[in-house]
Formats: sequence, structure tokens, C-alpha cells
Amino acid sequence: MDKGSLISGVTPGSPAGKAGLEAGDRLISINGSRFYDILDYYYLCAEKRVSLKVKKNSGAIKRLTLYKDYDEDTGINFSSPVIGPLRNCQNHCIFCFVDQQPPNLRPSLYEKDDDYRLSFFDGNYISLTNMGQLDIKRIIRRKLSPLYVSIHATDPTVRKRMMGSKNAGGILELLWQLARAGIRMHGQVVICPGYNDGAILEKTINDLSELFPYLQTVALVPVGLTKYRRGLAPLRAVTPEEARTIIEIYSAWQEKFCRRNGVPFVYLADEFYLLAGCPFPSHQHYRGYPQRENGVGLARLFLNELDQWKKTGAPKVINYREISLITAEAAKPLLEGLVAELKKISFLKTHLYVIPHHFWGGNVTVTGLLVGSDLLRVLSIQKDLGEALFFHRSMLREGSSFFLDNLAVEEVSDRLQVQMIPVDGPLHLRKKLIAGKIARK
Repeated sequence: MDKGSLISGVTPGSPAGKAGLEAGDRLISINGSRFYDILDYYYLCAEKRVSLKVKKNSGAIKRLTLYKDYDEDTGINFSSPVIGPLRNCQNHCIFCFVDQQPPNLRPSLYEKDDDYRLSFFDGNYISLTNMGQLDIKRIIRRKLSPLYVSIHATDPTVRKRMMGSKNAGGILELLWQLARAGIRMHGQVVICPGYNDGAILEKTINDLSELFPYLQTVALVPVGLTKYRRGLAPLRAVTPEEARTIIEIYSAWQEKFCRRNGVPFVYLADEFYLLAGCPFPSHQHYRGYPQRENGVGLARLFLNELDQWKKTGAPKVINYREISLITAEAAKPLLEGLVAELKKISFLKTHLYVIPHHFWGGNVTVTGLLVGSDLLRVLSIQKDLGEALFFHRSMLREGSSFFLDNLAVEEVSDRLQVQMIPVDGPLHLRKKLIAGKIARK
């Protein structure tokens, strides 16, 4: 007998909660149909009246009915994000960040998912190397758009070498198959000097541009290297000179694509502009920021908020007299602009601390990868932290209060003896300052 899919939780007051479902129950069928995974689940639940066959904690089999709007969530949560088995990565990419992590971190940080369902639901990038034609046909049948694809090179030999997979060479054929079926996609190219830059990169972008408008954007991202690259393929970081060359070449390509298609098509990660010391493109350039999860346009969003701050003028802050901000080296110029505005606030003293990446080392300089232990290493010897330490929320694991090295915000706060407050940007910081202090526990 089918044991069903384990329900890990039920949202109180949801259709499932009202019907009597509970954590620990198992869902066997929906509207009389068995379901394979999260795709089938959502498809079968897209009704106003949903009949469920459930095995209760007690072992009793019950039939329950949910009443909901068409687009309303049932309130059922499963122990697996895809309900069925998760598709894991079978590649051995030379640039994989997971392989460059130290030991003894949380197990979830070593997981390598490569699941097209998570690409559709969560925007995770997938390689398409662990999929057969049945998977492709299922994507097309279910109209799963957009998908997010790690491409890196269209040259079959280069891509197989970079991804360590004999299945990696047919990427263009798969992309064309999806495009012809109307599936929209976004692409990613991690630039590894000596592997997929120069003429190889130009061929890749030229090949991919033919897939527009179904392949809507391509992000170029410099490879990130940590100090834990032991026993891995030799790689080096993108140099400032190479970053300037890439900006020069692909700014011209962007102009060409804008004339032809109305959009830049290829976008450069903020790290290129920071590394090269070049100004960021305008707000209009990013066309809705579809690649911000790749670090494309985050600096411009920050600057947009800073411009709004300047137009509004200095806020009135009455509950703080001294605060601290932190950043990694890459974002230092951006934070210095914010600190200049903070210094215009009467009776408010502001400190900016640049935190080196001792934990990761290598060429890692982005703020989102700062960890609790590096904060403690630098800030424990600083006496001027003030009444509150503000930091960017991207430093925390999504939906949690933990840094990537397993240290909790509360623990770091207690050891530094300062209130720590995550913020999303300048305007969020402004609201926190105006709202006043939050009592420490």
C-alpha cells in the first residue's frame, strides 16, 4: 500500500487546517489521483474543491475535502521541497563554491541540488545534465517558465571540461528544444580566466543571443575562489584589467542588443564594476533586475535608495546617538556614500567597519558572505560600536537568524555586547533609525 507523502506542517487557519489535517499525516491521493511530486501536487490542487485521501497519525484512512480559491495555498507543508526525491548535482564543476567550503558547517551547505522543479519554483540555477527527454517533455507539458540555467560555455568540449560531465556538451540543443516549445529562461556564465573567457565567451554570447526572446537574459559572473581550494582544478581570479576589458567589450554588445531587441540581454555582475573601478549602469539598464540573485544590479538598487534618501533629506533620529555599520571590501565605496549621509544627522555618530574575509579567504570580498566569526574577530577589539550594529540581511541564511558559519545573530550580539539589526538597504535602515531602539532581551 502507498504510504503517502509525509506532511511536516499545516498552516493554522488554512484550508488544510480547517479540514483537520495535521503534521505527521500522510497524503495519499488528490481528487482520486496519485501524485509524483510538487508539480503534480499543485496541478491537482488548482481547484476550488479538493478531495484528499489521507492516512492519519493513528493509521486510520480518511477522506477530507478542502474548500479554497483557485489561487489559494492549501496550507500543507511537506518534509521535502519537491515532495519526492530531490535531484542532486552529478557534475564536478571546476568553480563549484560548495567544494571550496571548510569542514564542519551545517550539512545543508554541502548539498548540491540540480532540480528543475526548484529552478521553476525558487529560481535555482540548473545545469540540465541530469535530465532525460522525459524530463524535458514534462517541463514542456507543464509549461514551466521561467527556468534558470547554468550555461558557462556553448562549446561542447569547453563545457564538458568545466563541468566535469560527459553529459554537458549538448546544452545548445537542449536550450533550443525548450525555446521552440515556448519555455522562457535566464542564463548564467561564471567567468573562469583561461577556460571560458576571450573568444570562447564571445562565441557563447553570440550563440545564446540567437535564443532571444526565449532566453531572456544572460548574467556574466566572475569566479569566486576561497582559500580551501585543495586538490581542485587550478583557477585564478579575474583581474581588474580583465574586468575593464569585459566591461568595454560587453557594453558594446549590450548597445547592439538594445538596438536589435530593445534590451541589453547580457548583464554583468556588480563585482566587475567594483573590481574595475567603473561606474554602474543606470537604473533603466537593468530592466526590472531579473538577475539580481546573481549579484547583477544590487549596487544600483542601493544607489537608487541612497538617491531617495538624499532627496528626502536627513531624518530626525532621537533614540540613537551612536551606531555602527559593517561591510566587506567590495561594497566599501557604497557604504561610504551612506555614511556621508548619516553624518548629516544631528547628534548621531556613525562608525563604518570593513570586515576582511578571514573565514573564506581567497578573492571573496562580497558582503553577503561575511560570517559571524569574522565579525567577532574584528569587532571584539573595537570599543566604539555604539548602541546598535546594522548589517545587511544577505549575510544570513535565507529565512534564518544564522550566519553561514553556524553562529547565531543572538550569540554574536551577546559576545559583542551590542544590539545587532539586519536591514535590506538604506531606506530600511532609515526606517529603523526613525522607529527607535528595540529592547535587547
